[in-house]
Amino acid sequence: MFRDLQSRILHLPASNPSEKGPLSADVYAIRGETAWWIFDVGASDEAADFVNNLPCDVSVGELLEGTAPRLHQDAAPLKKNIVISHFHRDHFFNLPRVHFDNLFVGRETFRHCDENIRARSGTQVVESPLQFEDGLKICIEPIPSSHAKGSLMLTVDDDVPDCDCCGEQSRGAIAFLGDSTYPTVNHNGPDFYNVQLLYQQIQFLKGCSAQHFVMSHRRFSPREKETVLQLLENFYAMRQSHKNVIEVP
Repeated sequence: MFRDLQSRILHLPASNPSEKGPLSADVYAIRGETAWWIFDVGASDEAADFVNNLPCDVSVGELLEGTAPRLHQDAAPLKKNIVISHFHRDHFFNLPRVHFDNLFVGRETFRHCDENIRARSGTQVVESPLQFEDGLKICIEPIPSSHAKGSLMLTVDDDVPDCDCCGEQSRGAIAFLGDSTYPTVNHNGPDFYNVQLLYQQIQFLKGCSAQHFVMSHRRFSPREKETVLQLLENFYAMRQSHKNVIEVP
């Protein structure tokens, strides 16, 4: 099931800032029955083109193999449902430049969106778990994070049709975490985790149904859940009783 799910995913890798363009986060597009579920939209021209040029009605396999047929005249085009992990520029800057039907954002990201996007009927602020069935089980929910307030996680599962987002364990599910497991970026000193938020995040991820996690700015190779948890628990073990932050090297 895990390999079947991976075959539904298209990925545009993150790009570093250069003369050709800005820092731009990974963009993921997951093919459902009726829609592309797109996680982040990046900041580069390439990322905007990737989202806008997603095929209307073909399988990911056909696209990768170069055998995608033209859209049949009577076929219903796939919708584009976008989930923004958080409000940092490299993850959501392209929103005004891409076409979409529905947009899911956290409260803080909503505050950073322009007025036209906030006013669109398809824009929804996510403050509790949302679940959808689209040939896959889709779950969008807030995740505690030191890196950015109002972060969202997208879980995609083709194996367990009736489990909670963070309930029954599923070997086939993949959770897209964005930058949520990273520390706060401190431009005047060491990066750091908030002790309380890091504890909440560890407990949240322990209960997550997915056994594979994907983080932004990393090569697309889903990491085992226990590996990510071990790293976070190692940071949490560095806490000091008289401090509410944990500085990281």
